[in-house]
Amino acid sequence: MFKKTLGALVASLALASILTASASATSPPLFDETQHSLTAADSIWVIANKKNPLKPLKYVPANLVKISKNNPYRLQLAKPAGVALVHLMNAAKAAGVGTVTIASGYRSYTRQQAVHADAVRKWGLIDGEKLAARPGFSEHQTGLAVDIYEPKQGCRIRVCFGTTKAGAWVKKNAWKYGFIIRYPDGETPTTGYQYEPWHLRFVGVELTTEMKNKGVTVLEKFWKYKAAPKY
Repeated sequence: MFKKTLGALVASLALASILTASASATSPPLFDETQHSLTAADSIWVIANKKNPLKPLKYVPANLVKISKNNPYRLQLAKPAGVALVHLMNAAKAAGVGTVTIASGYRSYTRQQAVHADAVRKWGLIDGEKLAARPGFSEHQTGLAVDIYEPKQGCRIRVCFGTTKAGAWVKKNAWKYGFIIRYPDGETPTTGYQYEPWHLRFVGVELTTEMKNKGVTVLEKFWKYKAAPKY
């Protein structure tokens, strides 16, 4: 009887060991919150908003590349964002939702000065700054942000882009390629910007997957940063 009981115990322990090993092999790796900086301007996780300017203020990315497709204005992005965007473009085309095209990519400090001044001239300071960041505070200056559109579906740089075939697909699938819609609908009190379904920000697949798993859509909320509705 003792031998049978011992044998059953050994078999049970062996089975538990196999199941534990199997679970370890199939479980996704734990999310590492320390793998990238939130403050370094050259980090894919950098948080640039109205309370967090880039350092240095006139930062220029060292890894800018010109995107090889759907880029009528010959714009640049930081290399990780550029590579991921081409994958997103190819997937959108394969899905039959249109040609995702670049409207705006990297902007220098000087270029952002002009963009900001034009927005303020057209809509006034309060409304203008809900669309355009001050120079040194813009995600576009990092090379990690890109504005997109679909030439045949209209709604270029307009809220209605989110209702187009391309816009709806991007909202659902951008995370698979490491992008988030940086300024989601209803989050102006946190982000400081109006809903911009055309504005994508590259943060990498590890972070977009974690954000999706936790049901969080805003960087400030994910990282527990203070809201940044104004400067």
